[in-house]
Amino acid sequence: MKNIKLNQLSLLGRASEAYASGELAEVKERAEDLYLGKRYPFVISVEHPYPLHLFSPRLVSMLKGESSYPDAEKTWEIISSRECVIKMVSATEIRRPAAEILGPMFEKVFPPEGDENIMIRKQMIGYMIKVVMECFGYTTHLGRRQIDTTRGPGDSARRSNYFKTGTLYEKMTSEHRDAILNQIKGVEVKRQFRVITELIMEGQTEYQKIYNIDGLTKWESL
Repeated sequence: MKNIKLNQLSLLGRASEAYASGELAEVKERAEDLYLGKRYPFVISVEHPYPLHLFSPRLVSMLKGESSYPDAEKTWEIISSRECVIKMVSATEIRRPAAEILGPMFEKVFPPEGDENIMIRKQMIGYMIKVVMECFGYTTHLGRRQIDTTRGPGDSARRSNYFKTGTLYEKMTSEHRDAILNQIKGVEVKRQFRVITELIMEGQTEYQKIYNIDGLTKWESL
């Protein structure tokens, strides 16, 4: 089992602490600012009614335009779409970086030629992928993997991609969860972490039921 650390998580630790303490005013304000009059995405349960991804201050800063990351809202909508989640989970299941499967699409959406923001854009995409994967119960694996293997423009013999390398993810197991629980102080924080992760690992959060990434879409329903 890999040595997983609580501080490697972007959302689950913060969400557990907030629900344990009842200090939810800040995330409530974030949700109202970003989704006023709309259905909240990434809601865990009735007992956990605020969007899970908004427990990341860094992501919130991106989405609210408070940082220098370009096209953040558009990028988040793409990465958090059902189609992209299915692609990223599928890539992870065959031990490939989640970013790899999205590379060809981002080459079209944000052509890298002449893009002065390409490095910061890639950093933003990488972090957004991490947040979405954590929402679906995946944690970062040790190490990264090479994606783009071209040696230069016009090298058709090798694989081209928007990303040069990408992070590997793996599904959180009960052993991973228990290892993190041992790092958490506070009985109620531990309880909240266990409840939240159990729902995610079992695919029983409200948002996972809506995404239904393991479901099949039959021809008649298209």
